[in-house]
Amino acid sequence: MKKVLGLLVGLFLTFSTFANGIVTYSDVSTASNSKTIGVFNFSFDSNYSIKDINKTSNYYVNYFTVSSIQSENAITVKISLVDDNEMARRVITRFFISLEVKTINVNGNEIQLDEFIKTYIMK
Repeated sequence: MKKVLGLLVGLFLTFSTFANGIVTYSDVSTASNSKTIGVFNFSFDSNYSIKDINKTSNYYVNYFTVSSIQSENAITVKISLVDDNEMARRVITRFFISLEVKTINVNGNEIQLDEFIKTYIMK
């Protein structure tokens, strides 16, 4: 019985560790304008906490600012570049990696983080 219970607990922990939330890019229709002005909007589902998003964003204040607003089912996140340069845009990748984001939802399609950054963030 102990072995079965231990196995179930182990499986539960494994699945909960790999459970990723969904991050959606909100500026798809205005993507080129977002690239030009250096402001990007996202929606994080309830698997992320506003506390974790804000804490993680504090590491990158030299490159961009993050404003986040909690709603019932999601967190709206606005990333604004401090200086519009290539390095600041690349550091956005670190922000997402720190939050364990591997893909970004764009119009219902999951795009790998690196491809998303190349397509929608970099000039």
